[in-house]
Amino acid sequence: MRVVNCELALAALFLLPASSPQKPAATSTEIVLSEIDRAVRQSFWDPKLKGVDWTAAVARADADLKKARSAQDRDAAYDRLLATLSDSHTFRIPLGRLPERNWGTVGLRIGRDGDGWAVKGTLRGSAAERAGMKVGDRILSVSGRPYGKEPVNFRDLFLVFEGASGSAIDVTWRPLAAGAERTSRLVRVVEEPGDAQAWKSARVIMHDGKTYGYARLWGMSSETALAIVDMLLGRAELARARPNLAGWGEIEGFLLDVRGNAGGYDPGILATLLRGRWSAGDYYLRSREGRAASPPEYRPLPVALLVNSGTASAGEALALSFRRHKIGPIVGEKTAGMASGGASARTLSDGSTLWLSGNAMEDQDGKSYEGNGIAPDIEVADRPAARPGGEEAVVEAALRALAGGGKR
Repeated sequence: MRVVNCELALAALFLLPASSPQKPAATSTEIVLSEIDRAVRQSFWDPKLKGVDWTAAVARADADLKKARSAQDRDAAYDRLLATLSDSHTFRIPLGRLPERNWGTVGLRIGRDGDGWAVKGTLRGSAAERAGMKVGDRILSVSGRPYGKEPVNFRDLFLVFEGASGSAIDVTWRPLAAGAERTSRLVRVVEEPGDAQAWKSARVIMHDGKTYGYARLWGMSSETALAIVDMLLGRAELARARPNLAGWGEIEGFLLDVRGNAGGYDPGILATLLRGRWSAGDYYLRSREGRAASPPEYRPLPVALLVNSGTASAGEALALSFRRHKIGPIVGEKTAGMASGGASARTLSDGSTLWLSGNAMEDQDGKSYEGNGIAPDIEVADRPAARPGGEEAVVEAALRALAGGGKR
């Protein structure tokens, strides 16, 4: 019986149709590469992919991924692939680098400075400020990656300094005023809301017998934009309500500082207000002081926009609005050249995040500033105050521009 069963089994085996060889299951890196490939082909703002031989670039990335021996090698392969598109807002963020909530920041803003990178601002009370970093100090490396002549994207300009609250990065830097190279471990903490930062930055500046208002925006958000609207609409009332802004009702000009501004919200609301196109007198409010139109009429002021090489994205869009509508002079350094028209983020199958530009920003003449930056009307290197108690170089130049009539 055993022999018969064996013969039947052998006969059945030889009667089976020949099967095609099984394809090996796709690896996780191949799946991620396929997801990136598909997303770029379907959603990148330029359907011609800026003339890049994308098929060849994907093939090179596939070869690099097959040779990769570590997560760092794989990350580098994806980075090289996406870098071929030369788009500041198209990049990948590895799993775990940015949390879904409780973002923290080290409070450091950087920008191009000559053939390298430098500090372009520190948030008040941040780890960067506590480490002693000041405008103009040279940035040499971040988390072991050298910052030299090579360009960086938006991730490495700004997002590298963000992350989970309590996490840390090492920044190697050298003070502008000579001194030895040093490495500081900077711990990320939850950042204050943008409107709170704007209000804390607001101050009155006296210059050549005239009174000016000043406020700094570290990012763009609807709340931040409305903080500036509130500052400029009811100026006399604001001076009475906030003792630290005594004299605000008499300001003869305003300095809007977006140096080191990483963008975010569409800044159209600010440009609309500063052009004097704000609705006024929709109804009246009566109080013991009398009858007043609400919302109050915006009484236009001479305004200067302060920028530097750390001004990016929506900060650059605001600069384009200033130029287009002749709102006031743009003072400082050429901007970062990261003027994307908007990027979206999508999660890949390995948990990493792909940022991809779906739009490109151009001015009225069709000129793009991506990779080039917006040149200021008055060019001034962003440097610390020349004397104790004085204003920074860009602020001084903006004050002179407004005192002299500026460029409207």
